[in-house]
Amino acid sequence: MSWLARHWLLLFNLVFGLYAGLPILAPLLMSWRWVRMANLIYFIYRPPVCHQMPSRSFFIGRFQVAVCQRDLALYGGACLAGMAFVLVRDRLRPLPIRVWIILIAPLAVDGVTQVLGLRLSTWPLRALTALLASTATVWLVYPYLNAAFADIEASAGSQLKKAEGTEGGPT
Repeated sequence: MSWLARHWLLLFNLVFGLYAGLPILAPLLMSWRWVRMANLIYFIYRPPVCHQMPSRSFFIGRFQVAVCQRDLALYGGACLAGMAFVLVRDRLRPLPIRVWIILIAPLAVDGVTQVLGLRLSTWPLRALTALLASTATVWLVYPYLNAAFADIEASAGSQLKKAEGTEGGPT
């Protein structure tokens, strides 16, 4: 548990990096003719994970990225914000929930108005609103996680010192 408490941010960044990176790897694998491996990635991200609509996806060469532009920006944004959090982790206070709601609202408005057919979204709008939402979410959640894991590490350290102090003594 002590290892996890010290390295949780690395673990989160690796998970989000992998989750954002695999969809980009799929079209590269297709272009290298590693079709089975690419198809496995496309399968992993199929609906309900992502709609994978070509009109809302990036392409690398002739091949579609395995997730839509919005999802790629959400996952990639979480990874990038997590990497930026490394620099400010002990100084950054959690984002107030009201500010978080304001910052994720553009994503919700963009998505809902597009689904309802009120307008068509563009890839820059999908990507920017997703980046804003993922950054705001990291800013809201990660300071709490950092404090919680610091408490766990401190508690584990004091428990270990207690245990070391009682071992090896006279019986």
